[in-house]
Amino acid sequence: MGHSKTSPEEQGGSHAGSGQPLRAPRGAILNCQGWPQEAALRMLMNSLDSEVAEEPGNLIACNATGKVLHDWRSYNAIVATLKALKEDQTLLVQSGKPAGVHETHCDTPRVLIVNSGPAEGTCSRELEHDLPALPPQASAASWTYVGTQETLPTAFHIFDAIAQKHFSGSLAGTLIVSGGMGAAGGALSLAAGMLDAAFLGIDVDGDRIRRRIRSGYCDYCVNTLDEALRILKNAVRQKQGVSVGLVGNCAEVLPELASRGVLPDVLTDQTSAHNLLHGYVPSGLNVDEASVLWRRQPEEYRSRCRESLAGHFNGIRELQKMGSIVFEFGNNIRAAAEECGVEDAASAFPGFVEAYLHPLLDKGMLPVRWVALSGEASDIRRLDDLALELFPDDAMLARWIRLSRKYVRFQGLPARVCWIGMEARFLLAERVNTLVPQGVFKAPLMIALDQTATSVEASSHSKTEVHKEESEDAKGGAWLNAAMYTASGASWLSLQTGAGCVRATAALVADGTPKAAKALTRVLKNNAALEIIRQAAAP
Repeated sequence: MGHSKTSPEEQGGSHAGSGQPLRAPRGAILNCQGWPQEAALRMLMNSLDSEVAEEPGNLIACNATGKVLHDWRSYNAIVATLKALKEDQTLLVQSGKPAGVHETHCDTPRVLIVNSGPAEGTCSRELEHDLPALPPQASAASWTYVGTQETLPTAFHIFDAIAQKHFSGSLAGTLIVSGGMGAAGGALSLAAGMLDAAFLGIDVDGDRIRRRIRSGYCDYCVNTLDEALRILKNAVRQKQGVSVGLVGNCAEVLPELASRGVLPDVLTDQTSAHNLLHGYVPSGLNVDEASVLWRRQPEEYRSRCRESLAGHFNGIRELQKMGSIVFEFGNNIRAAAEECGVEDAASAFPGFVEAYLHPLLDKGMLPVRWVALSGEASDIRRLDDLALELFPDDAMLARWIRLSRKYVRFQGLPARVCWIGMEARFLLAERVNTLVPQGVFKAPLMIALDQTATSVEASSHSKTEVHKEESEDAKGGAWLNAAMYTASGASWLSLQTGAGCVRATAALVADGTPKAAKALTRVLKNNAALEIIRQAAAP
């Protein structure tokens, strides 16, 4: 819907129009003039790898609007520029387009990416006929996106926190239900299974569910609620981690669950409630019918989306009244429902950060992406072994590595995403950098970490001036992180703003050089220092 599909073949990848999928380079040198440039190019291509991206031919990595670049002309220009970029130059990328190459110096980031998404608000803001260019979703436009695995550890730790808080430490024999089986929502099914819970994922697009099955994140795709419940009731009874994707609409399925008295133990949502025109499909339509209506009658589409979301949200609240544990998983559904006319929606249930993630954040932990630029899975296995060796007393990390090795299939360039503390991420990065020139790793590793601040958590449960001020302080902290990443010499940096969210992403290349060692030290230690300051200033 409104995307360019013109993409001439490019070295290291091919395009949808040629009949061949885009693939990230695995092993072949792309002839850049330094590893930071080489890594940026490989990660750009990896973000559009057919195993990683949802719609690589349309430059969409995740969700309906998570674009990597603005168009294929920008892609081709950036690929050519990165191959020629010198060690004392910086490429600027603005709104998904190359904005120039500037002379800087060897310790500055090789690429600075700035993208502005839509302004504050939800339904009324999103209901525009033209597709937003580059909203700050996931890490698509930062060139550090690694696919569905990106959300997996966060979902796992949230579900584990729920197990500890509500179910005596185990989710075996429980049922988790969520709407949406896209790039982010698809991770919930595997996270639930890793903790022995039965899982029902509802998505109107069967292709999304089947994609999750192919990548090992979901077990079954069914077309009727009866069939789904038959499989899930057996899984709950036997306390097995089984996941089912149901082709259906949440606005219809959730009220039906309530009317049948089928009570999920845990209920959340990962549909595109934050962006009703681009990804959310109203009740009564399949994907193709929705696409036609969107093109021909956008106002009618808008009206039906608002009505559908209201029914969807009321279905969630009905199950909540019956006893389901409900939380928002970052898709802004509470604020969206309130704008669509649902009273008191914004305070109906908590968000995932306030309810379950604060203990990890208060310890200075963050989800960090480690990517093997060699394309070799063996490099991630060595990384796992190194982490286990360095931190033998970290039971949480050891458990995550053990389960990841068992359940997580690599997509595109092999990667490991894990929640890790301040000191641990510094020590692990430092050791990786020393081992690269010794040949322990077949090529350098890319390390990416984010600082994300959103007004949703503060404004959704209270609209007081105090919470608004806290929200603005949090977003200012993300801007400060971006400035510090730049000053500290990250390999490249991305800053994405819009829709009440600010996200700063630093990419670091551990290539074994003294220069990389200094940059790793500066970025990671300064990031930790800013986090300590933030915690000290928190009320």
